Amino acid sequence: MKTFAIMKTETFNLKEGTKTVFVSESVEEKAITEKEYNNIIDSSPFFRRLGGSEHHTKCYTSKGYKTYQLSSKNPSRDVKVVRTFDLDI
Repeated sequence: MKTFAIMKTETFNLKEGTKTVFVSESVEEKAITEKEYNNIIDSSPFFRRLGGSEHHTKCYTSKGYKTYQLSSKNPSRDVKVVRTFDLDI
């Protein structure tokens, strides 16, 4: 298993009584392979069809033009997950 990137996952919950303010709940870091990275990135259309929101932020990295940050919201818009990929390892 060759490490492709380090994925930092931040989970946010909607602040009580607001519509757009999120409060951080947890932060995790883990090493992922290229196959796992591709599965995460390629699953966006599926989650969009379910009603969720997916936003890719791309830039040029040492591994090419890749998504380095993926922001996801669930269909009810009360939980947001931001995945940041450190591709330059």
